[in-house]
Formats: sequence, C-alpha cells, structure tokens
Amino acid sequence: MITDTELIQRSMDRDDRAFSELFDRHATAVYRYAFRLTRDSADAQRLVQETFLTAWRRLADISLVGESLLPWLIAACRNHAFALRRSTPASTSLPLEWINAELANPLANEQFARGAEVEWAYAAIGRLGETDRRIVELCLYEGRSYAEAAAILGLTPSAFTAVLERAKGKARTVLSRFRESEAML
Repeated sequence: MITDTELIQRSMDRDDRAFSELFDRHATAVYRYAFRLTRDSADAQRLVQETFLTAWRRLADISLVGESLLPWLIAACRNHAFALRRSTPASTSLPLEWINAELANPLANEQFARGAEVEWAYAAIGRLGETDRRIVELCLYEGRSYAEAAAILGLTPSAFTAVLERAKGKARTVLSRFRESEAML
C-alpha cells in the first residue's frame, strides 16, 4: 500500500490520482468528525470540502504524524469548524461549550467510533500524560496558538516545543502499533 507521505509527494508532482486516493482514504473519517461537530450533513460536507481544499493548497507545508495525513486533516477540519461557527449568526450557532464538549469526547457517538482510522488518534490522546493531553486540549480542541498554550502551561516556548515533539513521537509509536495490529487482522 502506498503511504500518505508518498501520495502527498506524488500530489505535489501534480498526480491528480494521488490526491484522489488521499481523499478516498480519509474523507469518510473527516466527514464523521465534521458531522459530529456540526450535526448537519450540509455543513459537514462543506467542512470536508474546505479541509481537502486546504490540504491541496498546502501540500508542501503539511507535517505528518508518522505516515498518516489524518491527524493533520482532523486539525484542519476543526479549524474550519471554528471558522464556520464564528461566521454563523449567534441565533443559529452552537455554543462553544457544546463544540468543546464534543471535541473532548468524539467517541461518544457510536457511528463516529466505528472509523478505525480515527480511533487510533483518540486512543493515542487518551494514553498521553497530563501535560501532553493538556497541549492537545489547548491547541487542537480550543484552537489556541503554541505561544498561548505555552503561556497557559507556564512553559517557555522551547520547553513547550520539546514537550510537543515528545508527544508527536508518542503518537507515531501508537500509529505504528496500530498499523502492526491492523496488518495482523
């Protein structure tokens, strides 16, 4: 099987089939995540489109955790969901507390939980230590910048970066174990 890293490289070389394969590989998981955030099929589809359009435009800037594009796509989808929420009139928007609650426990929805390609990401987050988990909450769930998260945690930017790199390494290990277990099935 061709890795996401290889497909990204081929996409940068303008192989449209490679990007289509990335879409086919991850669109269902991104849609489930987007639907969980919005509870609206049209908004979820819009978020999927915006997420993959962003990925296409930023192919050269994408930093993967291991070999999977999915964590990057989930983070991009979350950012688009926050932007959608900000652009929606207050009378029809979801409360930020609701969105954060949904983000904090995305596996509560049984349909969403069926996506094996997403489960490993949340399993990895659940196995993180307190500081690492708090970084995920601040940066991914709450949308804070690294500088803001470092300040909240009382870390210097360099210490924050070191903790973040350690967390990414742990995520890579979990992904590797997940792939090994999937290969055995």
